[in-house]
Amino acid sequence: MENLNEVILLVDDELEIRQMILDYLEDNGGYTVYEAANGTEALEILSRTHVDLVLSDINMPVMRGFDLLMEVKDRYPSVKRVLITAYNVEDYFEMAMKYDIGNIFVKTTPFNFAELSSILNKLLRNDIFGLKHYFEPCVQSSQFKILSSRNLEKDAEKIVQMIDDKEEANRLELVIVELLTNAIFYGIRNELPDRKETWQHDFVLTDDKAITVEIAKDREKYAVSICDVGGRLKKTDVLYWLNRQNSRDRNGLPVGLYDSHGRGLFIARRYIDRLIINIDHTRRTEVIIINYYSDTFKGFKPLYINEL
Repeated sequence: MENLNEVILLVDDELEIRQMILDYLEDNGGYTVYEAANGTEALEILSRTHVDLVLSDINMPVMRGFDLLMEVKDRYPSVKRVLITAYNVEDYFEMAMKYDIGNIFVKTTPFNFAELSSILNKLLRNDIFGLKHYFEPCVQSSQFKILSSRNLEKDAEKIVQMIDDKEEANRLELVIVELLTNAIFYGIRNELPDRKETWQHDFVLTDDKAITVEIAKDREKYAVSICDVGGRLKKTDVLYWLNRQNSRDRNGLPVGLYDSHGRGLFIARRYIDRLIINIDHTRRTEVIIINYYSDTFKGFKPLYINEL
């Protein structure tokens, strides 16, 4: 996909990494790319140059990536912000909450340029929804709607059969049931998470309130999108729930072990290679799960939470 003359500022203290990413963005994305070795250099460039997106490493001398992106948010609020790291993103959940960061890309070996490209493209265009960002145009997808909560297990089984992932079938069905439950009961019906015993199940959603499911796959991966038109989810809430499951109390147990909310997102992040959350407040929420067939891009998992 060719860009519309977007400008990216790439900030990384490692010259070889910086040059590798810069070459790719210029040669394959067609972007105009400026580079900086640290946050101070980056802010100096921003003071005299129009930039659409800052892509910054986290651990750098002079100024950390989190501090840099907070300065960017304060001084240039229209500039998009993405962090990049080679380390475990879960170690940065609290920082992501504090600094309001939704996107942390993970460096892999080999480097996943296709994933980086899809993340940057959709952020720069404010076009965050749909599986089209993660597959070639020739890849066909299947779509259907869910109007009731009565048969979510069967709905999840149907989705898994369409994907044909026999090895991960049980885990995948569990994840999909949790995400469908969230979409229906929180996204559409706005039920209280701590009053599940009062939830009503004898209902049928109108067509305009239906949960939309999209499925796509190629030789490398498969993906499922679950979308509701409630738009109630918030980035701050997602980070809060994930961090409570990641943090430990004095006994070594997750702080959020008995939380009545956020379980589905935690399970999805744990069992799925890529969890992507897209939010248009009061209009739409989309949760995308992506699994790779091989171990090529597995390992530390990125963080992708996008809000319009």
